[in-house]
Amino acid sequence: HAAVVHVVQLPFKSLKSKLARSGNPELIKICEELGVRYKRTSTLILANKLHQLLLLPLVYLYLKMNLRGFDVRLRGRGYLMREEPNLSKRVLGAIEVDGYAVVDNFDLLYGLYEFSKINGVEFSFNEEVLGIEVRDRGVRVLTDKGEYEASYLINAAGLWADEIAKLTGEDMEFELGKGTLIVFDKPVSKRLLAPLYLKPDPKTKGGAIMFTHDGRGLWGPNLRMASGKDDTSVDERDIKIIIEKFSKLIDADPGTPLKAYAGIRPIPPQNDFIIRRSEGRIIHVLGTESPGFTASPALANIVIDMLGIHLEEKEIRNREEFRRARDDPKNSKGRVICLCNLVTEEEIREAVRRGSKTLQGVIFRTGACMGTCQGSRCLADVLEVMASEMGVDAREIQLRGDGSWIVS
Repeated sequence: HAAVVHVVQLPFKSLKSKLARSGNPELIKICEELGVRYKRTSTLILANKLHQLLLLPLVYLYLKMNLRGFDVRLRGRGYLMREEPNLSKRVLGAIEVDGYAVVDNFDLLYGLYEFSKINGVEFSFNEEVLGIEVRDRGVRVLTDKGEYEASYLINAAGLWADEIAKLTGEDMEFELGKGTLIVFDKPVSKRLLAPLYLKPDPKTKGGAIMFTHDGRGLWGPNLRMASGKDDTSVDERDIKIIIEKFSKLIDADPGTPLKAYAGIRPIPPQNDFIIRRSEGRIIHVLGTESPGFTASPALANIVIDMLGIHLEEKEIRNREEFRRARDDPKNSKGRVICLCNLVTEEEIREAVRRGSKTLQGVIFRTGACMGTCQGSRCLADVLEVMASEMGVDAREIQLRGDGSWIVS
């Protein structure tokens, strides 16, 4: 996904909108506690037609009333041209909403994993859930590798949560929405840029011109229905639609497109999060599409309350910092493997030592092969270092597992 911490989510009375607003500051706090890189920003909701400009004060009042705790301001054309010189001359005015952020979501994922692991959480990967049995005093989960006994079961399986729910007797179906994002070599703005929609689609926020925490441009996503949960193919038509839609907001070269990728979201029947109890000891968290990333801390708090258990404070250990040369290039040493993102050999070895055994795992953790060249210069060197650290032949390393071999 775009790794954006959101503020505006319509309709405001929906559960996902309420939880996004309450989860927003909590997610930023988690990033700070885990040492995860993020960048605060705001969103400009742009009016580029006269009727939109005339309605802008009403939209401003509507947002102001519903976004308590977040600054909302009207911005005139002069301010916009000074602050964002790449904006199109057709932009007549805007509403600026503070409280947004872009996050290093890969580091956040690894940070949560490492923090949880050193504080007693056990993980089991690459297991398929085959059956679930509810007993008087607990839940039994059967997998293709064994079985687990637990007092409670929390179904937070995201895109596959409907399938887990069916194993417990729940009837749940998702629509599958596919969104494409385009990565550019540079950003075109200091803020997120979104067109004003007077008739918003309840299934999508409509996308925006965005940027990543490390200074890449990011445009999209769009929304179309997907053929299946594994349908992450990118269609040329989607790329054209995104570029045509958002190019109207700027009078500047967007830069060189580096990569386009697509993701699948589970769209629930009422276009809202579903949190409900099943058979007493099972809690389902369903339909956690966008802004599920932003809302995740608030979702967790609701689940804790539903469990009705008392959590006692205890001493915790902090994760060991993952040091990156690009965070402090003047004081960093070692052989640089990825020139685009300044990733050293030691970072790749450390990623392997921390559990990344596939090429994609190392890429996500270090940022190697994610720069301008997209791995054309450094991929072979990354594989060589991984093979050396793992003590295997490079032909044994896979892209993401499941037989995705790289070298034959």
